[in-house]
Amino acid sequence: MRRINKLAPLPNFNGNNYNGDCFYWGKQKRDIYFHGKYKDIYEKTRCKILIHEQNKLCGYTEIYINEPKKSHIDHYVKQEHNQHLKFDWDNYIVATKDDDFGARYKDNTYKIEKNEYSTIFNPISDDVETFFYYDEFGKIREDIGKIKKTIEVFNLNYKVLQERRKQLITLIQSYENTNLTKDDIKSFLQEYGFKSVVEQYCI
Repeated sequence: MRRINKLAPLPNFNGNNYNGDCFYWGKQKRDIYFHGKYKDIYEKTRCKILIHEQNKLCGYTEIYINEPKKSHIDHYVKQEHNQHLKFDWDNYIVATKDDDFGARYKDNTYKIEKNEYSTIFNPISDDVETFFYYDEFGKIREDIGKIKKTIEVFNLNYKVLQERRKQLITLIQSYENTNLTKDDIKSFLQEYGFKSVVEQYCI
């Protein structure tokens, strides 16, 4: 997880055109689907956040998202916990559609409570990457306090995530005795995701 630098909302984005009549829930209330002209607004919103704010990385796991349809807009603070943030651009994070970690895990498996947000990192306001350290096996070191709680809420040390980070670290280490510069390596690995891991090991 790393800090997301939020930009200005789309010119046509506001609470009036994102009202309760323009969307419906998926079967298990996991995703919001928009219909008609509002679907276009949703798609443009998701693309702006994913591409221009998050550099195609999931806002929680740093998985690289090449196809927007494989992601959804997550309310960092769930709507049921704060209706005032329902249409707040700064409460929107694009995340992968995975049940085992990230946004869906936070809401559906962990079931975060309203009073727990102060105990975890917010990638919109916190410099998260300065607190996370990845060991050679791709595991985030579970320190005390917010680090440990954030890992727990988003299941960031899930075995699949650890393995993908470990493979990336091994790949980075394989370039150590080549003529490639650190910038070359970072550029080459851009679509592997996990930017924080790349930056930690490409020093």
